[in-house]
Amino acid sequence: MPRETPLPRLFIAIDTPSTVRPALIEARNKMKAIRTDVKWESDDKLHCTLKFLGDTDAGVVQDIQRCLQEIAGTFSPLSVMYSGLGYFPNRREPRIIWAGIRDPQTMLTSLARSVDQAVSAFGFELERRAFAPHVTLGRVKGRRGIGELLDTLETITFDCPPVLIHEMLLVQSELRPSGSVYSIVARMELQHLKMEN
Repeated sequence: MPRETPLPRLFIAIDTPSTVRPALIEARNKMKAIRTDVKWESDDKLHCTLKFLGDTDAGVVQDIQRCLQEIAGTFSPLSVMYSGLGYFPNRREPRIIWAGIRDPQTMLTSLARSVDQAVSAFGFELERRAFAPHVTLGRVKGRRGIGELLDTLETITFDCPPVLIHEMLLVQSELRPSGSVYSIVARMELQHLKMEN
């Protein structure tokens, strides 16, 4: 019998701007120097997920892409600040180590909400939790060195000047024995132009 082609595993994200990435990598590396059971994200995987779709019927990928393109056309580039380090859900049982994104005009949150509502038409569940913009730096796999890691995290200053986000991405994550590999399926430019008075 022929092997079934696996369904594409997709998510929608914004990439980390090149001006922010070095500071993000530096903060991650300071924590990475501590011997812990944390799987740290590689440099090319530092992004902010707007919506995780998971296994997706290949037949609707183009429709999703078109839908995202329409949403992108209604948003201007977004001004955000990458700032602060933390962990989810709490200090007693941390699972995710993250870098925060401040969204002072709440436009990134609006974009995530628009994406969430739009893809629900394709059968994806609406998010129950409020959107908390962040970049995942590492995933905690065990308890070794965690106390020291969190103490160190709280001493690291991570604060970047405001940046503009110009596009969102539709990304495929392919699971391999060595880990997941990301490839960009489509780029959607945020290009809504405000009319001058």
